[in-house]
Amino acid sequence: MSNQVKEVIHDTVLQMLEDSMSAKNIRKIVRKHESKIHFVPIRYRIIGGILQGLNIKFGNIIEQLLRNIVEIDTAVNAMEDSGKKIKLFFTPETDALIDGYITVRQLPNSPDDCTEMFDNLLEKILAIESSATDEQRQGITKDVDGLFQTGAGLMVYTELKYNDDHDTGKFVDINRKFIKTWAGLAVRYQIQSTSQLLPILYYFNPKKRYGPIYVPSKNIMRGPQLFERFLHISYDDVDGYLSEIGDDPEILAIFDKMYNTVRNQSLD
Repeated sequence: MSNQVKEVIHDTVLQMLEDSMSAKNIRKIVRKHESKIHFVPIRYRIIGGILQGLNIKFGNIIEQLLRNIVEIDTAVNAMEDSGKKIKLFFTPETDALIDGYITVRQLPNSPDDCTEMFDNLLEKILAIESSATDEQRQGITKDVDGLFQTGAGLMVYTELKYNDDHDTGKFVDINRKFIKTWAGLAVRYQIQSTSQLLPILYYFNPKKRYGPIYVPSKNIMRGPQLFERFLHISYDDVDGYLSEIGDDPEILAIFDKMYNTVRNQSLD
């Protein structure tokens, strides 16, 4: 594994720890717990709150890490909109079409394989938007998790998630946002064919919970699949280093400092 990739992983994790264990964040957690009556001493509740926050943030940090990896991988070129929150435009007709598709996929008589329905949906979106004017479109702000271009010129839009473990409502929202962001990017980049902009729903953890309900299997990747298809950097190297980084002396020192800071305050 290259030192450059290790440095990217190390710096990304370090930034997350510094934000979570800052004096400002500790004070915020103290204020949250100091008025609560509980048999667990407040200092341990504070430490637990910090660790819980880190666990929640880990999904976001994986998203940032993947964007950073794409930026240094020589097999692809990260595009300017990657990792940004931008305003995208499409017609109310497209918006309603996507909402209708999501609803239909929840019906018991909707076919198990959604490949044909999904492909037809993307084709219809392009047909609607190709004949629409700017005045007919509405703007909506969306996070573009990942956007890169391969050497062959294919644009790949990725919705990045750490785990496929969201509750039912959140899972629906993720898929709806995924399709609407693709629609907005298709307008923004004047896409004429679905073969020009590939939408991929990517889970860093390969464990599978949900089947291809809203997005067909060909547009879902897990674990090493995204790396093997598009990147030179190895998924196993990234995953392995993430597992080992907790033993890094600099990382351990940050946790020790946090523990001592909380322990030495007069909190009880």
